[in-house]
Amino acid sequence: MIRSMTGFGKGREIYGHGKIEVEIKTLNYKNLNLTCNPVNDFFLLEQKMQKIVGEKIFRGKVFIKVTKEIKGNETTGQKLIINETVAKRYLRKIKGLQKQLNIKGNIEIKDLVSYPGVMEIIKEKKEETAWPYIQKAAIKALNNLVLYRKAEGSKLAKDFKKRLINIEKYLKGIKKYSKQSINNHRKKLIQVTKEMPISGKIDKMKLGEEVALFARNCDVTEEIVRLEGHVSAYRQTINKAKKDAGKKLDFIAQEMQRETNTIGAKSSDFRVSESVIEIKSEIEKIREQIRNIE
Repeated sequence: MIRSMTGFGKGREIYGHGKIEVEIKTLNYKNLNLTCNPVNDFFLLEQKMQKIVGEKIFRGKVFIKVTKEIKGNETTGQKLIINETVAKRYLRKIKGLQKQLNIKGNIEIKDLVSYPGVMEIIKEKKEETAWPYIQKAAIKALNNLVLYRKAEGSKLAKDFKKRLINIEKYLKGIKKYSKQSINNHRKKLIQVTKEMPISGKIDKMKLGEEVALFARNCDVTEEIVRLEGHVSAYRQTINKAKKDAGKKLDFIAQEMQRETNTIGAKSSDFRVSESVIEIKSEIEKIREQIRNIE
């Protein structure tokens, strides 16, 4: 089923320092265009979001907002590392020096860990700490956004189908009125030829030529068949929508409009002209809504 390009989704994740919230809003746009608000200490966030969003969203202007709610004071994560190998080397060297110099004394642990390289405190980047939670919140927001766009797309599909039914109804009228128009023209010619002071044989020849010419100039059978085919293709595209559904539907609607204009130009029947106007009105409403389709 087709999907709308407008939508909204929100996702939330709890982490050590507080809460991460991601909001995603989308609007109509010809391609996929993503903007993400800057967040302190998070580098390449927009590029990472582009990869996540691009897996499920194909068209539209995407706005992403990432917010953090902090519990108390957020501090940079720290990691303690004790290098046992270096500590053993220090201890072995010190004991060897004691024996060589005949110096007595105990080596306490507080002294050992104070030597360079034995114990280090490494600061962890906030991005490395919080990114998994931002990612989870973004995926939740994206899934909610997709559901929203599908629901809106379903509403649009119902509206499209209703308008396609209306177009088919007006096409039936055009078929009927076109045939009647040719018959009415034949009757008018017969009446004219009766009043002309020429032989019956010539009257029949002229009558046949005039009717044939009128029928040929006003024949809209080909345009009706093509328009019916476009309506069928439009309906199939709605039901089996792919990522380029919006562009395809817009192209089909343009072809529908072109065939309708040709029918209107060929016909001289007032009832056909009225039906053409109604069809063009339905197509115009369809094309307005296509701008919302992904």
